[in-house]
Amino acid sequence: MAVITDSETATGFRLAGVEVHEAASPAEALAHLRQLVALGYGLAAVNEALLRGAEEELARLMRGRDLPILVPFPAPSAQVESGEDYIARLVKEHIGFYVKLR
Repeated sequence: MAVITDSETATGFRLAGVEVHEAASPAEALAHLRQLVALGYGLAAVNEALLRGAEEELARLMRGRDLPILVPFPAPSAQVESGEDYIARLVKEHIGFYVKLR
């Protein structure tokens, strides 16, 4: 098994003991996937964001192949709230009122 993902999520997979190939674009992800196909890997988990826009090329690569089995997974995306929103949310949670900060 191998994982193809971005550099932000690669560390977590490495800590779990999984072989990781980092990619920053769909083209890089496909290049790594070609290597895995050539080496006879049985399972490849791929960050689904790295597959967007490369569906046709991916279909050509995998046509007529049973392996590797591709498992797309969603990458976590952090939603950062502003400092004002954070404080307003905390105030509302603790006193029960929304307070508009200026």
